[in-house]
Amino acid sequence: MTPTLFCPSSVRPFFPFFEKRGHLAYLDNAATSQRLGRTIDRMVRFYQEENSNVHRGAYALSEEATAAYEMARMSIAGYFGAESVSEIIFTGGTTDGINAVAHGLEEKIDRGDEILITALEHHSNILPWLRLANRRGAILRIVDILPSGQLNWEDFQKKLSERTRIAAFTHVSNVFGTINPVHKMVKLAKKMGAYTLIDGAQRAASGPIDVRGLDCDFYAISGHKMFGPMGIGILYGKRNLLASMDPIRLGGGMVDRLTPTDVSYRELPDLFEAGTPNVASAIALRCAFDFLKTVSWDAYYAYEALIRAFIEERAERIPFLRLLGRAEDKTGIYSFFHRDIHSHDLASILAGRGVCARAGNHCAQLVMHYAQIPHSLRASFSIYNSMEDAERLMDGIEGAIKILGE
Repeated sequence: MTPTLFCPSSVRPFFPFFEKRGHLAYLDNAATSQRLGRTIDRMVRFYQEENSNVHRGAYALSEEATAAYEMARMSIAGYFGAESVSEIIFTGGTTDGINAVAHGLEEKIDRGDEILITALEHHSNILPWLRLANRRGAILRIVDILPSGQLNWEDFQKKLSERTRIAAFTHVSNVFGTINPVHKMVKLAKKMGAYTLIDGAQRAASGPIDVRGLDCDFYAISGHKMFGPMGIGILYGKRNLLASMDPIRLGGGMVDRLTPTDVSYRELPDLFEAGTPNVASAIALRCAFDFLKTVSWDAYYAYEALIRAFIEERAERIPFLRLLGRAEDKTGIYSFFHRDIHSHDLASILAGRGVCARAGNHCAQLVMHYAQIPHSLRASFSIYNSMEDAERLMDGIEGAIKILGE
């Protein structure tokens, strides 16, 4: 059955940004999405009516804040399909979560062990593993990518071995929009006995996530890329693995018993949430997850395919413009490179025409290396972006090239 056509105009009223800035074609969603009104309202309500610290407060206000905080964790655990609420850790974002895992697994890595990543990774899913490899005398292996922007599956199989202790890979490329076959990747890595981590930053706002179905050991996301607040994220981890790891951050709220000579820590999730948490953002993040549950994803994917077909057709008609990433399975992230014109110049002229796009290497210099380009212009779409936004993007690129070419 053909899904009902998705209508971005029915979504935009949920985002107050468009009331004031509706004239803009906001196409920088891979960097950060716009905020839902309900997430903003929930944060304001907390600070105006409920502001207090969580856990251990012996008064009603603190108990109410604690209940809201833990209810948010429970709701998010349900969204992820986690086996236990204790497998959901509130973090500062995807970067924070990946660093916590890299630190926690350090003692499990020996000299000569291998850590496998792909050339599609954001720096946040490269640097922690590079540092871990250097500290422990391990070897960092990088899986090649194909000209289409897809993972080189043969190279993945070749470089994954019984020496691989950690396999960390992105769910969706932040440059190409490629959706990796993460289910197959996790399954094969587990056969080799490797720990698996998925960087889900670019996937969180473009479809449901089932961590038990994926069977990954860890999954990290950022709230600000999925219509929630900045400075908050989620690290999912299998309970037995989290419990065996040393926390990266030490402080209040995680201690069970402390003497001058010894310390014992609380159980999960307190073990990984030392210090005062970002309470308001965690509570508000639940609103973003609740909203995502209401999206008709099949209808959205059909609409996304129409936009993709339009952009690809227009790009083919523009001389010396290269559209990066032609994987069959991809999201609405489009990166362009012009042979003679710098991406920053293209982005600047687009900005003058009310089109918000990003230029640079997108914290993905490995991708740039394999694509043999120094930079790109990136336009990233979300559920509130329309075909009109796509038209303004491509008209703007054509216009910018005409101006700069002259």
